[in-house]
Amino acid sequence: MGLLDRGSLIYNRMVMMAGDILVALIILLTAVNYTLNLSATPSWAVFFIPVVLFFSFLCEVYQPDKWIFREQLIRSLVAVSLSFLVLAVLPRTPDTRLWHLSGVLLMYFLLQNIWQGLLHKSSDVHFFAEKILVIGTGTTAESVEHLIQESSGKYAFAGFIKTSKDPVSVDISRILGSFDDIVTIARQTRTNMIVIALTERRGNLETDKLVSCKLQGIKIVDYPTFYERITGKIPVEHINPGWLVQSRGFLITPFIRLVKKILDLGFASILLVLCLPVFPLLALAIKLDSPGPVFYFQKRVGLHGRLFTIYKFRSMHVQPDHASVAAWASENDPRITRAGKLIRRLRIDELPQLINVLKGDMSFIGPRPEQPEFVEQISRVAPYYPQRHAIKPGITGWAQVMYPYGASIGDAVEKLRYDLYYINNLSLFLELYIFFETIKILLFRRGGR
Repeated sequence: MGLLDRGSLIYNRMVMMAGDILVALIILLTAVNYTLNLSATPSWAVFFIPVVLFFSFLCEVYQPDKWIFREQLIRSLVAVSLSFLVLAVLPRTPDTRLWHLSGVLLMYFLLQNIWQGLLHKSSDVHFFAEKILVIGTGTTAESVEHLIQESSGKYAFAGFIKTSKDPVSVDISRILGSFDDIVTIARQTRTNMIVIALTERRGNLETDKLVSCKLQGIKIVDYPTFYERITGKIPVEHINPGWLVQSRGFLITPFIRLVKKILDLGFASILLVLCLPVFPLLALAIKLDSPGPVFYFQKRVGLHGRLFTIYKFRSMHVQPDHASVAAWASENDPRITRAGKLIRRLRIDELPQLINVLKGDMSFIGPRPEQPEFVEQISRVAPYYPQRHAIKPGITGWAQVMYPYGASIGDAVEKLRYDLYYINNLSLFLELYIFFETIKILLFRRGGR
């Protein structure tokens, strides 16, 4: 399943954004043609769509999994208000007034919430939902049912199909029959998709019956693929080397590497030039707050498992040599200085890593690099952890925008699930999505420690 397949995590958000673009375009064209002077279109009209979309994105208007009408109204109102403040300062022609802009934004606010409300209601009634039949009756099949229930109406659960070897831990009343009758059951329930979710994976299913279902137009997917589609991460405990080989992703071509390198050099160069004036101020704050060097150097594991030196602004007290053992940062960590708390919260301690990007050690977006000691520990308990080193580590990444700060082996395993999803779905679209999500995190100061 692809990144933008129907019902996937990002697909649902993109549908909401696409609808808002259409609403904004209709309102804007109507306003320009009938309210404003067509020959002297105000400059705010040119920037209207990107500005309202950007602030709607920042205010988390596009969160179908968290959609509550009252909260949505507040988020939308804040986004429209911020849009007004930005668009109002743009130059205007003499015959245009602020009330024109106010009227357009008010209409956008109303139509945005009306159409999104209708979209949410249509999900509630499962009118467009795909019916899913689950092969299996164990704990894995149970988790599929839970995922369907949390899918914001994109999927509807049809029932379970039992096999001869899978244990039964699901509600017996929801078992529709045995695998021998799956073709008939799928036809009777008008199933759109079959998910293979066996807890006991030894033994093979009769492929001829699955082929018959597929020839009826029914999609056949396994549990890891369905889980990936709903959650935006890959269940490492449920995959094997064969799944990785047969997956449509995990294909990092020379072209993809070239595009990422060009974007890395471009973004890093621009940001470094913009941030250089701030470096002396940060250096002064660090030196005045605690004794020690301004910069912090540490060995990290990079592309293909090679070690490199990462650069950061120092945010902790200098530790004695005998105490410099690798350790996770914790809440209210006593090692963090007063200045360090601020720069870590704002994430600006990471700015020197732009130099790592220019050197080629890191990418702008990718899995976060870990210390060699942590990599060794995590690799013992997490299968496929070395596979995250197939691409360059990044300053930000999919795991960073989807999961809070990691401070344990368990957190590292959870982030691995997101990292593998990123590698499996690597594309320019996903890179841009992560970039804008990172902006949101920096503005709202989430996840720093």
